[in-house]
Amino acid sequence: MKRLFGLILVLVLVLSFCLVSFAEEPSDIPGSVEIPYAGFRFVPPEEFRDVVGTVAFEGAAELTDGIYYAVWAYYGMTEAELEAYMADRSPDAPAENRIIPVFMVFSIGNGRTFQDLNAMLRKPLPEENVTEIGKAGDWSFCLYMEELIPEFIDAVDPLFAGEYTAITGAAETFAKAFEVFEPTEKPVPNADLPGKKLEFETTDLDGNPVTSEELFSQNEVTMVNIWTSWCGPCIGELPELQKLHAGLREKGAGIIGLLDDDDVDTALRLIRENGVEYPVVMSPAVLHNLVYIEAVPTTLFVGRDGTVLAAPVVGAYLPEYRRVLDSLLNK
Repeated sequence: MKRLFGLILVLVLVLSFCLVSFAEEPSDIPGSVEIPYAGFRFVPPEEFRDVVGTVAFEGAAELTDGIYYAVWAYYGMTEAELEAYMADRSPDAPAENRIIPVFMVFSIGNGRTFQDLNAMLRKPLPEENVTEIGKAGDWSFCLYMEELIPEFIDAVDPLFAGEYTAITGAAETFAKAFEVFEPTEKPVPNADLPGKKLEFETTDLDGNPVTSEELFSQNEVTMVNIWTSWCGPCIGELPELQKLHAGLREKGAGIIGLLDDDDVDTALRLIRENGVEYPVVMSPAVLHNLVYIEAVPTTLFVGRDGTVLAAPVVGAYLPEYRRVLDSLLNK
């Protein structure tokens, strides 16, 4: 694969979570994105608003202190095909080879440049693929446009191949679609959550009513894993969570899952396929009033009375789950 795609895979493995609430839509133009903590606003160029495929914002995160990145991909499929692909939610879906990253934007702070960023990478990115977007204060912003990948062109209909080729050749057009500004400080989510009580009413996946008191009163410490049926890292950690749950039972602890989407059929299939035996219930309507869900999975740790005992863990981090649980149970 090309260098950028390799970099994205590395970043995904390091982050190990699915971002869900990191951006704002600043206008009524579909695909517009604003990320205050990364210092940019993007409005899709007019000539690429009505493509048959989809130019999609995939996510943004901090690469290292003072350097943020955001990724856009091209989906070489119709809207109906995209909906079917998202509904399937399988990593082996036939449409997988019709999705390709097309460009990244870097926000680089502390007076550094793209050259400084490139020196940090194990495999530097070709500088000829970089277009400067602008500067704001001591921040610089640049667009990295991925090179054409012939394998993708061969895998899609000629119409999509033509759109993809046009997009990858429009670096200047996309660079002008960004407005940059000095980033705002990224808030620390859920900083005041420990000590608060998590109380709710919901149902299990069969529709039977259940309360938080019923779920939490069974354990000295309950690990609450908030997940979705479309999140790859969430799905990938299900077998390990089951193993962890089995080992916790003799310690007076356990795990419950909160399904934070409404695709019950897919969730039930995933639970069955991964041998999950711990309780999984629907995310209550009040959850997002109680907890800021920056990404999934997000995992909480609560006591028998529902009191949150520790800061949440964002991302699929089994060693961190174990560390927090050991600390709480040893107390």
